[in-house]
Amino acid sequence: MRHAYLIIAHNEPEILQMLISALDDARNDIYVHIDKKADFSGRSLYTFKSKLVVLPVRLDVRWGDYSMVEAEYLLFESAFCNGCYGYYHLLSGVDLPIKSQDFIHEFCDLHCGKEFIGFAQNASQRELDWRSQHYFVYSKDFQTGNVIKKIIRALFARLQSAVHYRRSSLVIKKGAQWCSVTGEFVEYLIKNKGLVRKMFNHTYCPDEMFIQTLCWNSEFKDRLYNTVDEFEGCKRYIKWIDGVLSPLSINDVEKMRLSGRWFARKFSIADTLMVKTVLRSIG
Repeated sequence: MRHAYLIIAHNEPEILQMLISALDDARNDIYVHIDKKADFSGRSLYTFKSKLVVLPVRLDVRWGDYSMVEAEYLLFESAFCNGCYGYYHLLSGVDLPIKSQDFIHEFCDLHCGKEFIGFAQNASQRELDWRSQHYFVYSKDFQTGNVIKKIIRALFARLQSAVHYRRSSLVIKKGAQWCSVTGEFVEYLIKNKGLVRKMFNHTYCPDEMFIQTLCWNSEFKDRLYNTVDEFEGCKRYIKWIDGVLSPLSINDVEKMRLSGRWFARKFSIADTLMVKTVLRSIG
């Protein structure tokens, strides 16, 4: 069973190459989207065993905006049209594997057909409604400090709440955007691309909702590997402390090794010792 690795990169070219090298296996093909804003000039990505495809289209991906979903679709569609894969693994360019390719392939063979998608357990209905049921203006500028845009966006959202505006009647779910899914589910995602745009364009962080929501409201819900532990569900080692993504440290290496997870994030070349320690510990 061949696997496709889909990577969204926006910085840290050295880590990206380390990630690609760690995934370089004759059983894998690797697809990379590099953010339009990223400066990777003078950098040549390479593999020795895997086919490597760096997408020619580079989107300007903004945090919290639908452009992240568009980048994911570019990767899913490129891989789906170019090969027949048992599993598609969506990764960030600052992720690294913490298990070997033999381990990951054997696990997927053993649990063939399971969808490895994480579902957040602490998301209130109020939060889900606020994220998903409003049309947010200036959605590309969620992280900017423009006070006028923030005020207009908030007022327009509150007006929608006042008139009980809703964009969808589906059950909304959220979780980590990073996942490992079957070819059948990717085909389902692609077939529902129009529905996803209608439901989630101009929502808040749609990349954390569209895959979970589509899966939960379909027959694929019965194929989920784990729905009670978000990061076991998607097989990612990610440290969130009080709602903030926390950097990994040397103290996490043994925890990663024992966790049974496949990938961890996020890493920086600024901590070379940490990166090399993790890569040496892959088992």
